Amino acid sequence: MSDTTTPSYRTTLAVPKAKQVLALGVLSRLPSGLIPFSVLISFTQHHGIGIAGLASAALLLAIALPGPARARWTTSRGPAALLLMALLSVGLFAAAAATTALDTWQIPLLLVAAAGSVFPPLTPSLRAAWSRLMPDKHHLQRIHALDSTIEELTFVAAPLLGTAVMALTDARWALVGSAALLLPAALGLTVILRTLPPADGSSAATPGSETSTRRRSIIRTSEGQGITVPVIALGLCGGGLTVIIPAASANYADVISSGYSFAAFSLGGVVGGLAYGRKNWNSTLRTRYTAATAGLVLGALLLAALSTSPLTILAVFCIGLPMTPIFVLAYLLVDERIDSSRHTEANAWLGSGYNLGSAAGSALGGQLLALTGPRLLAVALAGVAAAIAHRLPEQPSPEPSSDTPEAARQADMPLEPGTLSKE
Repeated sequence: MSDTTTPSYRTTLAVPKAKQVLALGVLSRLPSGLIPFSVLISFTQHHGIGIAGLASAALLLAIALPGPARARWTTSRGPAALLLMALLSVGLFAAAAATTALDTWQIPLLLVAAAGSVFPPLTPSLRAAWSRLMPDKHHLQRIHALDSTIEELTFVAAPLLGTAVMALTDARWALVGSAALLLPAALGLTVILRTLPPADGSSAATPGSETSTRRRSIIRTSEGQGITVPVIALGLCGGGLTVIIPAASANYADVISSGYSFAAFSLGGVVGGLAYGRKNWNSTLRTRYTAATAGLVLGALLLAALSTSPLTILAVFCIGLPMTPIFVLAYLLVDERIDSSRHTEANAWLGSGYNLGSAAGSALGGQLLALTGPRLLAVALAGVAAAIAHRLPEQPSPEPSSDTPEAARQADMPLEPGTLSKE
């Protein structure tokens, strides 16, 4: 059920600093969309598509795998750490661009990977800032929905912008220019973070704090697993669609027409996010999280029924509808169930989890498709996501204060048997 008295998006945007942080979000995500594209094109031009694929994989893995650790480090060191990481990353990307034309492709590949490994966690930090900027939960829901929608549109626009830039200059200069955008984004976010109220419990994350480094990782807690693992499964589903959609399109038309279905998938995410964010819901976040992933299952079933007809595009649009609400709910669950001093780390787990799941889904999708076909693959992946979301505890589990000896003792204990989410 929804509350018909819900304020509009305009009311949420009237909250002080909301528009500035949204603008910073666009500036922060443009490099994330432009840099991988620039790396792919520059390596393709100088070393061929095979080496370009290796460079792209190295970059994405270097960004995703240590992402939560970087977020945890920047939280413990303060906002200035974002700017430091941005400086390091820009320097390494510039060095990679300068050496790309060398005959030895291993050098720029290693530099690209090194640049990715220190990529500043701008988006997780921005997501964490919303909780501090908007304590009202209705405003928080709407701003996450609006921010996620803008994020989707930014990643649609980034390749188009990159193509236009490369039509005027060398791809290596496009890489340097894209990386340079990290600096104003990091500087702006650092300034904003310094003006926001401190996160509750932030005293436990001060530089040199022993308890801040001894607390177990978010992914080792039952709440962290319950929030993150469904997003990983969603990544598997999204990655699987990169091979499911062309295979389904080939059943009734030329494979090139699959581009329309990919556009419909993104459009579904935009529509679903805006529609979800404008309502106030009486049900719990856990219930909505389960319902949204169940909606993904319904979309996958529709795809299975229509995968041999031109109506595939409608089915893919329906799969896209719950995707943005799922992310919005995951961010809200982080705000509800994770200690506020650890929001950046938790949001980094969501981003890294989805990206790694998507990469695995793309890599394994072709093999699974040969065994199951699009009628079963998407349904199975979406079903796993719904089942894991349903296992999230009914109520938040209070995290013990890191200032107590008991909390420090528990942080060093191994995970109790049975706390891992089961698929």
